[in-house]
Amino acid sequence: MDKMGWPISAKLAREWFASPKHAYNDQLNSVQPIDDRTVSLEWALRFRGALERFNQLVRQAIYTPNAATSARNTLTPVIEKSFAAGQMNAAGIVIDTTPFLTDLLQFHVAWRFQYQSVSSVDTLDGTALTDLTGALANFNFYAAVGKATVTGERYYKYEGKNKIFCLEPVAQITHIYVYIKDSYSFNDDSPSKSQYLGHWNKNGMVLSYVAAANDFFKSSNLNVGNSTIEKWHYLPEGEEVNKPIDKRTSLFRKFMAKDVYWPVHNKTYREWRAAHNRGGDFMVYSRPKLVKLDNPIVLKLDTVCRPIPAEQ
Repeated sequence: MDKMGWPISAKLAREWFASPKHAYNDQLNSVQPIDDRTVSLEWALRFRGALERFNQLVRQAIYTPNAATSARNTLTPVIEKSFAAGQMNAAGIVIDTTPFLTDLLQFHVAWRFQYQSVSSVDTLDGTALTDLTGALANFNFYAAVGKATVTGERYYKYEGKNKIFCLEPVAQITHIYVYIKDSYSFNDDSPSKSQYLGHWNKNGMVLSYVAAANDFFKSSNLNVGNSTIEKWHYLPEGEEVNKPIDKRTSLFRKFMAKDVYWPVHNKTYREWRAAHNRGGDFMVYSRPKLVKLDNPIVLKLDTVCRPIPAEQ
């Protein structure tokens, strides 16, 4: 991967091979080893397709009805707890999620409310595969609550002799955190078919034409990419993903190891892990970036109330 000019892809691959044996359990919110230093949001946004998806998230997706519902579900228990504890001043309830960034998994579970998928096609540079393709292929941008203020009408009501203080909360999300989250793993959806990851040798990688048109662009967990797509006429269509290929352009050219590429699948990595007792799956996060919204997200939430002690 280094020879192909893919430094981030190479770093992630070396990390996997050097890590203790570990298999991701495919549970999205399970505790897993985390790498939050190799991939940055700034790096990913150098790729035009990824930048377009990022803009789609922050300009459109976070304002959809589904995002509003998710954000309400995220904020409601926080507002209820803060209001019940009397954590409200003249400005209302102030929410800042920055302190939660010390635990990225729990931050993700507690505060995310929208995501935007990035496909393998989005990572291409025209028709050429890139370091982003090799490192992540398909992945998601996530949006989480960053900063919000909660205001609204306040009033008292009485139930018998009991005095109750209520708030009609209106939340205004002024900032969001945006980040990448993806699994670097080699699991397969089907035990009968292992995801094709290209043909490799020490000099680089090529993809078969059929696989490029099918497996690669439909994969949801591909961790490597390529720089060349080839159609091999001497193999039955589809069989090239399981057999070595010879890239010599002439029958009279001397056989050389650099011309032979060997098929690699997800199971290849799993077999290597079993044989060497190394090879650790992990989660890839970028460090969340705080983004100020030009148009804050405004949400009306259900009334919250708390009893007022008699002495007050």
